[in-house]
Amino acid sequence: MIVNLYDNLISQKTFPVILSKNQSGLNKKRSIVFCAEGSNLISQYLQSQANINVPAIKTTETQKPYKNDLRTMFLTNNAKILAILMRSFSAKDANGNDCIDGNEKPGTFLGAIERLDEVKAQGFNTLHILPINPPGKNNAFGLAGSVYAPEDLLKIDPVLIDKNDPRSDKEQFKAFVDECHKRGIRVMIDMPSCASYDLYTEKPELMAIENGIAKTPGGWEDIRMFQPWDDEGKRTLNPQLLEYHRQFVDMLIDAGVDGIRADVARTKPVEFWDILIPYSRKRNPEFAWLAESYTYEDASPQANMPYDRPEDSLRAGFDAYYGQYHIFHEWPNAQALHNYVIENLNLSYRVENGKSVIGSFATHDDVSPMFHGGEVYCNLTSGLQATLPMMNPYIVDGFQSGDRYIYKYGNTYTDSPSQTDSNYMKVHEGKLDIFNLSRKPGGDNPQIGKFMTACFKLRDDYEHILRRGSYIVLDKEKDPQDKIIAFARHRQGKTILVIANKDVNNTVSCNIKVPTMNENQKLVNLLPSYGQESKFQVRGGEIGAVVGPGRIHVFEISTPQIELYSDKVYKQH
Repeated sequence: MIVNLYDNLISQKTFPVILSKNQSGLNKKRSIVFCAEGSNLISQYLQSQANINVPAIKTTETQKPYKNDLRTMFLTNNAKILAILMRSFSAKDANGNDCIDGNEKPGTFLGAIERLDEVKAQGFNTLHILPINPPGKNNAFGLAGSVYAPEDLLKIDPVLIDKNDPRSDKEQFKAFVDECHKRGIRVMIDMPSCASYDLYTEKPELMAIENGIAKTPGGWEDIRMFQPWDDEGKRTLNPQLLEYHRQFVDMLIDAGVDGIRADVARTKPVEFWDILIPYSRKRNPEFAWLAESYTYEDASPQANMPYDRPEDSLRAGFDAYYGQYHIFHEWPNAQALHNYVIENLNLSYRVENGKSVIGSFATHDDVSPMFHGGEVYCNLTSGLQATLPMMNPYIVDGFQSGDRYIYKYGNTYTDSPSQTDSNYMKVHEGKLDIFNLSRKPGGDNPQIGKFMTACFKLRDDYEHILRRGSYIVLDKEKDPQDKIIAFARHRQGKTILVIANKDVNNTVSCNIKVPTMNENQKLVNLLPSYGQESKFQVRGGEIGAVVGPGRIHVFEISTPQIELYSDKVYKQH
């Protein structure tokens, strides 16, 4: 397949090609140089490949034809995302030991359909599904293997398939996607950044090897890095790796998937994304791309891992990126949050209009937000995700009820049957288990989900302000520790006021300056109450606030001229 693909490239004169001097025949190694002068030819080639690769699976008939709009949703801050691990999403842990063993059923595509109405009712419109490929079996983590150590990107994990259903794996996958679409839920699939040891041994032509040793990211001994370069000095890509990922994109588009979340996007150069992303858009103009990329990577540089470069990723075609909200709990004060928001808003002027971030206050790579302040902290972050600019709210399954991701079997050895070469049930304490067949996520605090859903409704009710309105940082007095977060969102004469206490342990008092606000302004909280009570006293152009620990309050106020009388006004491009 790879030879045929690149023979077509050459015959169509789509790209300039460099052949190594000492190679001949069909085994010649072709190094493709993607350059600006060839951009029209590249587009022609991508279009021809997109036309060739029509869906291989019949589309399930629905009452109303579905049309992908996920890219537009990212570019208008309209996505509300739930991240799920398919093999645990609908798992049935009958004996309550937190793992799926014996005759218990792990999550499957068909089993997941029963939870879609719940997902819709909670306010989500997009699923981010962690990798669905079969994990590697050798040098593996856990009894099932890490979902980020794929055995083959072009296959679907058989664990996710209902063996009692006559349909094929891809047909069951497509059936799940269709059921999501019937409910207005978009589907985004994870593209792993690295390979399992099994894939490394099976396809060495795809792998990064230095001095005879496979490159391994620091701290992740179960995976091996891909080699994106044929010749890094000449900036020529590895055509085999590019083709492998093109086939992955085709598999997803054929199944009706709406977009891709690229794991650790920085493991591939921009030249790689400059080809793959436009290819997907030739097949589906609304196909969305989310980069796991950070404003700065607190773990960089990991061994064998380049520095992060989110701006380059956005310029290469990604629609949104992770951002740095996952360290919100480490920021010492409100100004740190404002600085980060402003940094992103300024970034938006250096890239294509509409690029956005997700509300990455907690991802599957982070410990449960319950450890940062319980229900109060969870509610605080839900409120911020609903009201901050340039934002697509993002939640990991289990957050809705306060799952702490503590597993009874965690980090123990077992005699139970294993799908890998390991009998050690590795987990990352406090994080969603991606190494074993585990229980369905869930905790003991369903009120967190109810508050989250109320926040999503608020965001929808005031979408004209909260999705594209300006961000106005409000001045304060008598808050020496700078714990009160105070800002306004304004658009077309309408204003939303947000007052929150970053301190989840203590009540904080201060005076908040609200330019042009009348002393008769009534404050009615648009979000449900929780935790300790807060008190507010309105004076002309000012609010005296006593805010309970971790509380967030949202008010609609009448200040049509607030932007004219404020010094710190910022807008998304």
